[in-house]
Amino acid sequence: MKFTPLLLGLLLTNLVIGQTWVFEKELTLKDSNYNWTSDEWGQLYQWKDNTVWLQNEQNQQPFQETYKTLGDISDIQPINGLRGLLFSENQQMLGLVDNTLQLQEGIIAFYELDFSSVSKIAASSRPDFIWIFDQYRERLILYNFKQAEVIQIVDNCFGGVKDPQIVQFFEYEQNLICVLSNGCLYEFDRNLTLVKKLTLTPGLTLFGYQNEIWLQDQNYIEKLKPSVHSGRIELPTSNYQQLQVLQDLFYFQQGQKIKVFRLKM
Repeated sequence: MKFTPLLLGLLLTNLVIGQTWVFEKELTLKDSNYNWTSDEWGQLYQWKDNTVWLQNEQNQQPFQETYKTLGDISDIQPINGLRGLLFSENQQMLGLVDNTLQLQEGIIAFYELDFSSVSKIAASSRPDFIWIFDQYRERLILYNFKQAEVIQIVDNCFGGVKDPQIVQFFEYEQNLICVLSNGCLYEFDRNLTLVKKLTLTPGLTLFGYQNEIWLQDQNYIEKLKPSVHSGRIELPTSNYQQLQVLQDLFYFQQGQKIKVFRLKM
């Protein structure tokens, strides 16, 4: 028994060995209160009300556009480095923009498609597809915005949860991940068939990384179902207002600055 502490120490060492945070770059927001996200090319979207800025490494001055028709922008979902989706919940509209923020094709008005109250959208890895949640009807929708066609619909998608509030809504490995404010996680396959339901501690954030779904608390991350070979990984900083994990990079907002790290494992 006297060797147990040593063995435990070796095990903990093995859990963290090879895990190194590498600082990649620093980005600057126009204001610390602006919304922001990034895409697969590392381009930085930031927005306030109905104005959007897009910064890439090739141009010193960001592209800027104001969308009076769309109204206030609720969310931006990059599809890839060339296209992004702008969603306005207040106006119930969706716009597709290129990488200079120019609107492409037409604006989609959800109220013209018999959608009652769309509160969430998520881009898909399948070209021209998006996931939609209609809050009023508690309905999940897979939609082809290029063909203006509903592909699949599931009503009462959360099995009778009263007034479900989605706090996270994203695609990973072609499956749709929905996390509710009560901590319930629902995973649907590409045809909107429920394949997994879990109950998590409310307030935890999930993200997809290295072919796994991970949990993030203020100071650490870990796999959703940690194994003996993967314990908690301490974050490189605890002093941040917001963390986004985009592709294989970790974006930590600290005021107007965003520090970008890569995790080497």
